[in-house]
Amino acid sequence: MKKTLVIGGGIAGITAAEKVAQNGGEVVLIEKENELGGNFAKLTFTFPVLGDAKALLNKEIDAAQSLSGIKILKGTTLAKVDGSAGNFTVELNTPAGKRMESAASIIVAPGFHYMEPTAYTEYYYGRSPKVVTSLEFEKMAAEGRLPKGKARVVFVHCVGSRDKAKGYRYCSKICCSYSAKHAIMMKKANPESKNYVFYIDIRALGKGYEEFIRSAMEEYNVRYVRGRVAKVLPEGDKLLVRAEDSLIGNPIEVEADLVVLASAMEPPEGSRELAEILGIETDEYGFFQEVEANVRPCHSSKPGVFLAGSCTQPMEIASAVAMGGLAATEALVLAR
Repeated sequence: MKKTLVIGGGIAGITAAEKVAQNGGEVVLIEKENELGGNFAKLTFTFPVLGDAKALLNKEIDAAQSLSGIKILKGTTLAKVDGSAGNFTVELNTPAGKRMESAASIIVAPGFHYMEPTAYTEYYYGRSPKVVTSLEFEKMAAEGRLPKGKARVVFVHCVGSRDKAKGYRYCSKICCSYSAKHAIMMKKANPESKNYVFYIDIRALGKGYEEFIRSAMEEYNVRYVRGRVAKVLPEGDKLLVRAEDSLIGNPIEVEADLVVLASAMEPPEGSRELAEILGIETDEYGFFQEVEANVRPCHSSKPGVFLAGSCTQPMEIASAVAMGGLAATEALVLAR
């Protein structure tokens, strides 16, 4: 069988590579970083079941590394693509220099990037170590640095999402659920803590997500306040969070020890440059564009180049895994 090139060593790319190799195909998987895992590797727990993220990911990485049909090249990027579906020639930049490979198909799975909310100066991000992004909260949790004692923690939804003024018009889809996860993590790590979630709407679109968010409210006593945070101000060694409870029409203030911003999921860095090398299209934001999202969600605008995971749109782990498997199925057709 002919080879398949997989770009990206996150969960979607790993899944695609595994499925191709398990069906007798050969894979060259390239990852620009020095380790596999992508954004999954930065998580502590998954949702809506609080599974050990690192254990789950390591299991998949070990499975991929054990398959003889997969060649993994870390610290490697795509430099050039020639040819067409069934007969691509690709040039790779590796730590050892240039490398040429032939491939019948290419699966593009470089993941996504968390927005840096520096434009949101009203939230005091970048000026106080007590204002962090959700990804930074994950790191704090992994390192055992969450606030102790009777701490108050505020989680702010839609920072950069659903905001055409300073962010993106689209919904990042997973923020409602991962903020609930973080509030639960905070409560489990510190039962004395009081946790507040400020939201516009609750969007829980996956299996078990609605129940998961409801458990944060009912089992872990997380207070959900419908209203957008207007301002975060320093107040001594704490932060003052000002917002409005839109359900009752009254302003609300919370004195917080930590503010966590649910920053938007945005396209992977360098997505437009990679799209130009591949000869495929992106949407207005820089996500890779499916040729027909309704019926061919993993097909790019170029035959033989398939898409997988959150490089196409914001999505959760389960959807990225499913899309990786679908892309592998399509790639195998050309590899035979």
